[in-house]
Amino acid sequence: MTRNARPLTRQTQIAHATETHPTASSLVDARTIITLSGFAPPTLHAMGIRVATSFSARQFNLLITNAPGAQKQMYIAGTKLLETYSVPPLLHNQALAIGVTSYNGTLYFGINADRDAMSDVDMLPSLMREALDELLEAAR
Repeated sequence: MTRNARPLTRQTQIAHATETHPTASSLVDARTIITLSGFAPPTLHAMGIRVATSFSARQFNLLITNAPGAQKQMYIAGTKLLETYSVPPLLHNQALAIGVTSYNGTLYFGINADRDAMSDVDMLPSLMREALDELLEAAR
């Protein structure tokens, strides 16, 4: 298997697992969310957190929430907004929570982890960057 095939294989496996999951038919895609007026990324992240808190802590120990943000330059009180990160709270018995937000053509990842459960969490951002770079390279 070539180096470029590995990220594509992972992506295919993730897509298949997501599409065949019993709840897949009830999911809403990002394009649909973007078209909803009046919804801002913090609102969407908050909705994800509310859903996550309604589950028993034994069902999962990882939360990943994503919400599309504004895709143009934004200003707050006349000051240019450079970046935006969502950092979801860690719920009871969770090891890791990742909030993904897009803004002005860039993805931002907010990471919150229980250091007792994940003492090497500081490695996660560079591993995520490596995996995304592999996907970009494979797409060329």
